[in-house]
Amino acid sequence: MAAQDISAGLTYPAQANLAGPLDALMIEKFDGRVAEHEQIESISDGMFDMVPLIGTDTLSTAAMGDPTLQAVNPGVEPLANKIETGSQIVQVKTPILARVTEGMLAAVQDRLAVKSRTPMNFGRRIAKIKDELLLLHVAKSALSTTGAGGVSDMPAGVHKSLSAGGDELDATKMEAGVMTMAQALAENDVDYMSGDGRLFIAPAQFFTLLKNDKLVDADFSKENGNYANAKIGAASGMPMVMTNRLSQAVDDGSVAGSNGNIMGPNYYTSATEAKVVALFGSRESIMCAISIPLTSDVYWDQRLLTWFIDAYLAFGCAQDRPDKTASLSKA
Repeated sequence: MAAQDISAGLTYPAQANLAGPLDALMIEKFDGRVAEHEQIESISDGMFDMVPLIGTDTLSTAAMGDPTLQAVNPGVEPLANKIETGSQIVQVKTPILARVTEGMLAAVQDRLAVKSRTPMNFGRRIAKIKDELLLLHVAKSALSTTGAGGVSDMPAGVHKSLSAGGDELDATKMEAGVMTMAQALAENDVDYMSGDGRLFIAPAQFFTLLKNDKLVDADFSKENGNYANAKIGAASGMPMVMTNRLSQAVDDGSVAGSNGNIMGPNYYTSATEAKVVALFGSRESIMCAISIPLTSDVYWDQRLLTWFIDAYLAFGCAQDRPDKTASLSKA
């Protein structure tokens, strides 16, 4: 190597092959892109609080029922009643890893500096499984038959079912189903209109509701057709998000690579949960914990003579406040 090449390598150690961007080999560039694309692709980012876990794998929260009121009668000692208490826990047991290997340094540099496909795909896949697992536990919370922490005198989850098969593809019946969800939430004293809650709805049901002209945005009509820009921002006052990340297939962990297979029994999808087509969740619906934040790395394995590109994190979630959650299911 010429003296000037050695000098250039010492002066710009992060430059690829002494040409191009001076920071092409820096790992931070890769880290940032994975995090950025994970945030862009995630529909739940910022909605649920992720509590950091340090020194333990378990996060718990307490729940307390209401006291019993009684009349005070002259000469009669009031009864001493107990308040029912309970708790919910969430455990972080399994890290999730996305890994790609490359045998050529040039291929890694090309992916990181030019195409950006590796970090984009990592971010997209991690965001998808994260959303699916969070929304699955929102569904479990809505379907819960007990209150927060198992306390019996607290409201259970709100769960409504459509009357007959095919109702989920009927615009009028879908609107009526969403309205019954909203009414039940209101009866639980949930301020679903001005709070942080969202109505997550599967694509088939979203486009079904588009056929209901009572819900379509008043400004949809444009120059190329009456319904060309039709959209729905809310239903019964609930802000709506269309997503294909509701778990609508039974998952008992038996299929390699499925969410239940990766994360374990707490993340299985039952037949009842797979019927959910619309789901209202708020910040309090579930509790979430994270042990390892989204972390990325690029490193060379001398034994395998291979470059490894990794992105990983470890988090968990569990139901918290069923009374602030609602679901609508197929018949």
